[in-house]
Amino acid sequence: MEVLPGSTRPPASVQGLLDLLEKAEGSVQVLDPPEQVRAAWRRLIHALRSGGHVPKGWHLVHRGRNTGDLVIELRRGRHPSKQYQPASRSSVPVPEFLVDPHPVIDRLREQPSRLPESDENRSRTLLLLQALCLEAEKREWAVRSGTDALLSVVVDEQPLEVRVREEKGARWMLRLVLTVTDADTGVAEWKDYARKRLEDELPAVLTDLRQRGRRLRDRRDAAARAEQVRLQQERDRVVTAHRDQILRQQVAAWLLAEDIRSYCADLVNGGMPIDDPWLAWAHTYADDLDPLADPPGIPSDPPSSVAVATPRQQHVGRTASAAPPYQPWHPNRRWYHG
Repeated sequence: MEVLPGSTRPPASVQGLLDLLEKAEGSVQVLDPPEQVRAAWRRLIHALRSGGHVPKGWHLVHRGRNTGDLVIELRRGRHPSKQYQPASRSSVPVPEFLVDPHPVIDRLREQPSRLPESDENRSRTLLLLQALCLEAEKREWAVRSGTDALLSVVVDEQPLEVRVREEKGARWMLRLVLTVTDADTGVAEWKDYARKRLEDELPAVLTDLRQRGRRLRDRRDAAARAEQVRLQQERDRVVTAHRDQILRQQVAAWLLAEDIRSYCADLVNGGMPIDDPWLAWAHTYADDLDPLADPPGIPSDPPSSVAVATPRQQHVGRTASAAPPYQPWHPNRRWYHG
């Protein structure tokens, strides 16, 4: 460290201060300088910092801005205060001139009635949307012309509408307002402010577009899964009703066959000859009805277009009053199960 008397004036240039710090191994102390001398040192320190003259990989600190000894130090590394500063948002470059515009922007340029009225904000709108289109395509999002909106950005197959309007504010005569809307999650809005223009909000707009697209995609997928479950449940109901109908027919045929055999036995007990043709035919008919003579397998499912009533809960009676409906013969079984 080099110690200088309080009356020592600062070097005449920024380079002179850097040379002085290099000679003093990075640290200079001015002993309690008077106000005019202190102010001159402060101006030179400000010029060094604001002009970007601090060498890369170094940072400048000083103490004694208003009172006491003035200490100036050039240190290696990042300034300690930088670690507490939030990371700056990535910027989206907005062109100064509309050169080689996106096809959607080119069509908008030919429709001035859809743009803000003032010349300045009309030009800004085209440049803002040009930057938005280019960034969207980098992310492989489709950009389309809108009907009501200025443009539509398709994120994860979800169309999101982008609008820009001009409005008056208390501190702004005319400011731009950009909104993003979709069919489900509402509206997001960004505006010009005194300390932040709409151009600075484009990273937030892109983030919102990505999040909206993902939310809508997730909701769409959840709705599709729920519909698939509903359709499967309905299909299960139809299959169950169809099998119930077939099973009831089989049980009814089995009960009728048993009742016919029991009736034939009572006829023999009543005195009818066992070889009577009527009894022979009745036994043959019972055998044809009885599913146990050729046990059926599980029936095939009905076509998807067939509507089947919900199964009844009551059980068929023990004695069937009529024969089950006629079914054509199955090529592999005597009993046709549908």
